[in-house]
Amino acid sequence: MSNRGHALVTGAIGGLGTAITKRLIAAGIPVIGTDRRATDIDPWIDEFLSVEEKAMFTFYPLDVTKEDQIATLAEQLSDQGIHIAYLINNAGIQANAEPWELDTKSWKRVMAVNADGTFYLTRAFSKAMVDKGFGRVVNFASMYAYHPGQGQSPYAAAKAAVTGYTRSVALDLAKHGVTCNVIAPGIIWHERLRGVLPDEVYEGMIKKVPAERAGKPEEIAGTVAFFCSEESSYVTGQTLHVNGGLYLPG
Repeated sequence: MSNRGHALVTGAIGGLGTAITKRLIAAGIPVIGTDRRATDIDPWIDEFLSVEEKAMFTFYPLDVTKEDQIATLAEQLSDQGIHIAYLINNAGIQANAEPWELDTKSWKRVMAVNADGTFYLTRAFSKAMVDKGFGRVVNFASMYAYHPGQGQSPYAAAKAAVTGYTRSVALDLAKHGVTCNVIAPGIIWHERLRGVLPDEVYEGMIKKVPAERAGKPEEIAGTVAFFCSEESSYVTGQTLHVNGGLYLPG
């Protein structure tokens, strides 16, 4: 994979973000990692990054729902001569509630992080990609955008919005050498889920997966790496489902 600039990874210190960050660095791409949990960054770096990886990683605290923070970050990076050639819109949250119990604050927060954040960041960094004649935007949907679970209406709606946005943006960027694709993960298991997902729930979910296992964060990271590669230059506006056969789009 040739290095055309830096990658920006949102939600970098989460389970998927960690794997994505390490995979892109392994491919020779320096990473700008962002996350709103700035207080967690030092222990995260010490636990997950090698000395060599630390040299290719820079962290900026960022709440993807805040337009002003994103604009400030884009200006700071530009002033430092840092070009974002790979934008990985990984940050996301869920909310679980029955339709009659879902509060407005939860609905708006899920939409803001998943859909608005993807829009804000793409707006902030896509023009520079167009000017360079190269860019890769990788957005994150979910299997739930196509095959939702019960109590997941805001998450399903937000991720469906991301897929529609991705397809349209892909058309706008295609002639400029910039691709825009979306990954829709199924059940992806990582350590951060152990404290929030009871074993019996997890085991029940796995029984439904034809592959008879959960996906690994590294498998999602590999998909991101493909979308960032030269080999994917003719792939745009696509949704790649990574779910072990749990949902098969027609």
